[in-house]
Amino acid sequence: MKHLEQRISEKVEVEIKHRSDVEHKLLSLVEDKFNELQMELQRGINNKEEALNYIKDCLENDIPKLKKAIKEEIVEKEKANEALMKGIEDEIREAKEKVEVNKKAREETEETMLEMLKDVIRKMKGEIEKERKEREATEETLLGLLENTCAKLNHTS
Repeated sequence: MKHLEQRISEKVEVEIKHRSDVEHKLLSLVEDKFNELQMELQRGINNKEEALNYIKDCLENDIPKLKKAIKEEIVEKEKANEALMKGIEDEIREAKEKVEVNKKAREETEETMLEMLKDVIRKMKGEIEKERKEREATEETLLGLLENTCAKLNHTS
């Protein structure tokens, strides 16, 4: 019985450790990807800002219309960068939500397994107790019969 309980407990612990490792790996991958995308985005932003500043400096003495067009392009690029950042943040948020859902599901599964284990143990203890009582009753009956037989033998002799 204890061996079974120990095996079940070991399996539950292995499952918990495995799921925890998977969660940590997933979170690590998400964070690494986010950092990589963020650095790449920042490099892109820095490169674009440097290029736009160079063009701006070159054209400040040219036609005012070109200057206005460049300013509009800068605004559009900033909006695009903001939209890109928002998209990345949304993807990260969704990934974190999925991780949380998986974590909750794992916790519920573990709780269910523990309840099932408790039920099995409770039932097994009940069965053992029932068998013990039946055995004791049988032993009492046999002992009574033996005592009666001995008494009758003693009486007749």
